[in-house]
Amino acid sequence: MWSESKNSIGSRGSEGGAIISDDEHSLGARVTLEKGGDIAPFSITVGVYGSFFHTTYMGSLSEGEAIFKSMKSDIDEYLNYPQKEESNWVENFVNRY
Repeated sequence: MWSESKNSIGSRGSEGGAIISDDEHSLGARVTLEKGGDIAPFSITVGVYGSFFHTTYMGSLSEGEAIFKSMKSDIDEYLNYPQKEESNWVENFVNRY
């Protein structure tokens, strides 16, 4: 289950921007959307604890919000069905985003 980490909203994220969305999954993942980072207008960092960390960049808030939502759905499916082969899932996730 996802929950919003409200304490971090407005603070500086790992990409140097202001955090505008920050959600954590109870099974061990976090997705953070930033505005105004060092590399691009918007960025999303995602970490699945003990597995991988990935960052992706986009040019608009609407694109960022759509990708943020899609990433959360994909990660939720992965965490709730751990019998999936991790290496293929991670490779597919990184290639998609």
